[in-house]
Amino acid sequence: MENEKIDGRKLDKKTLQYLRNRAIKLREEGVSNNDIAKNLGVNKETTSTWYSAYKRDGSKAIKVKKSGRPKNVGKTLSDEQESKIIRLLIDKNPQQLQFKFALWTREAVQTLIKYEFDVEMPISTVGYYLAKWQFTSKKPIKRAYERKDSATKAWLEEEYPKIKKEAKKDNADIWWADETACQNLANNLKGYAPIGTHNKPILEHTAKKFKINMISAITNTGKSMFALYDESIKIDSFIEFCQKVINSNNGKKIYLIVDNLRVHHAKLVKAWEEENSKYIKLFYLPAYSPDYNPDEYLNQDYKQSANKYALPTSQKQLRSNTEKYMLSLQQNPQKVANFFKHPKVQYASRLIYVCFLAE
Repeated sequence: MENEKIDGRKLDKKTLQYLRNRAIKLREEGVSNNDIAKNLGVNKETTSTWYSAYKRDGSKAIKVKKSGRPKNVGKTLSDEQESKIIRLLIDKNPQQLQFKFALWTREAVQTLIKYEFDVEMPISTVGYYLAKWQFTSKKPIKRAYERKDSATKAWLEEEYPKIKKEAKKDNADIWWADETACQNLANNLKGYAPIGTHNKPILEHTAKKFKINMISAITNTGKSMFALYDESIKIDSFIEFCQKVINSNNGKKIYLIVDNLRVHHAKLVKAWEEENSKYIKLFYLPAYSPDYNPDEYLNQDYKQSANKYALPTSQKQLRSNTEKYMLSLQQNPQKVANFFKHPKVQYASRLIYVCFLAE
């Protein structure tokens, strides 16, 4: 029975190179082509081809080259086309390009490629390119249409630096306040279970829905205050909370930064502020800009953490969970200060504030 021949396509580069070198050496020593093929386990046509190439072009002719498709051969998009698509995905959103998509989904990217280069790309290939470009699917940051970027730019570059200077001159502490509501179900609560769509964990909870409202305020040095209300927060509730912050601040003036909730602009609030101008001054964030308020990140943590150990079955228990969370924050000023480390609010962090004072 004839010896089974070796399939060179299945050999690694090092082994294949050894066979070629060995075949050439044996031919140079006078061994016949048939004997070489038999000894090495390859076809005689193969060894003959190797030797002919060697005689014609020397050692470089038998050097094993990298297998597989050459780089960029068979690609749907050229490097330049890829670069253009990547730049568009980063710099633009679908609405700016008049596409009927809210976000850059695979279908939206497919449409973009068709529009730019008239290339009909399968959706699976779009996914391949997105993975290659290291684009991943992410939950979007929600932003109101009414928000004006010029106003937030002015806040960061002009208004807040002015507030810091004024606070230094007034020997005042800057506090950031916000209102929020927490429901009886924890946000984004997850638990482990075996893989599979029918193996989701079961979370038992009361069918009743209830919530509690909270005002909180924090500083970049880690101080925090809060007040809880069963009903919606009204003018007298806000004034009461402001007085609570004043009383807690050891006689130092309060510069309180809040959003543009109607309650904050009420005439009664303005009148109370004027009467207490020795102790407090209110400032207002740009409209529709909660992500520039450090207290917003306390609210996010509160909603995810307050009920994760015990889902409340009553409003009383919800209040208890909220109080435990907020009291634990008051015992952990470093965690409060860490809320200022979010990229959106680092401008208000203690580090930057200290550097400013040192100038």
